[in-house]
Amino acid sequence: MATRILIFCWICWAWLGTPLLAGEWSNSLPEWRALGRGLNFAEIQVFRNGEAVETLAVVKVDPANNAFRVQHHQPQSITDWQQELKAPVVFNASYYCRNAQPCGLILSNGKPIGPRRNSRMRGMFVAEPKGLSPDIPRATILDLTTTPINIKNLPWTQGVQSYPLLVDYKGHIRVRNSQKRAQRTVIAIDRHGYILIMNTNAAYFTLHDFAHFLKASSLEIDSALNLDGGSEAQLYIKTKDFEKFSPSSWESRLGNLVSQEKFWLPTVVAVFPRQD
Repeated sequence: MATRILIFCWICWAWLGTPLLAGEWSNSLPEWRALGRGLNFAEIQVFRNGEAVETLAVVKVDPANNAFRVQHHQPQSITDWQQELKAPVVFNASYYCRNAQPCGLILSNGKPIGPRRNSRMRGMFVAEPKGLSPDIPRATILDLTTTPINIKNLPWTQGVQSYPLLVDYKGHIRVRNSQKRAQRTVIAIDRHGYILIMNTNAAYFTLHDFAHFLKASSLEIDSALNLDGGSEAQLYIKTKDFEKFSPSSWESRLGNLVSQEKFWLPTVVAVFPRQD
């Protein structure tokens, strides 16, 4: 009888999306929606001490079936970027400074843009190697404190430097505690080699809390890099039968918001179905 009750409770918890794991941080199990081959989307509830505190829009990318492209030019809305690139997934890149120039190095189709060195940058998302060596991943995150880069020898053609590195490959939290909360975009790699693009629906997370959540989550995070946050933290998905903007709290006023210049982005990362 006790066993039946436990099974019934487990089914109810799973159906309701309530986290099963104890601890300060937990999350609902993702229900993945296929956007394409090796490309999936889910919304995940984040719980803190059993209370729902945030919602994450998560895109899960298999680099074997999807390619990444970093694009940079005069700022425009993320919807205009998507219309220009015709990519099913577009999201914001890292920080930019005066004249909409990147604060850290980016690689766009093999072309370096921005400063060759910025000591504040702690990680670099890189993708699309020049060759198909099995020793070079098609997409990964570099820890710049342990892997200094030489732009002349870098084998990838796409890249974005940013900070902080929230979680490194040793499972260490790499950000100090603070009280600053904002909307966030984070790019991560999981233990199976999939790239996860995460965007928060609200401005609940500090970077320190986000790092602790990622480490405790069921997402099997191997490494995670913070991208630009605040009003620049945007994710847009558009396929033949699905459209999603995150933060979803903006959707009812999306047209008015993204048309304003303060929401425009000079650099984005786009995900395309792989042709090779």
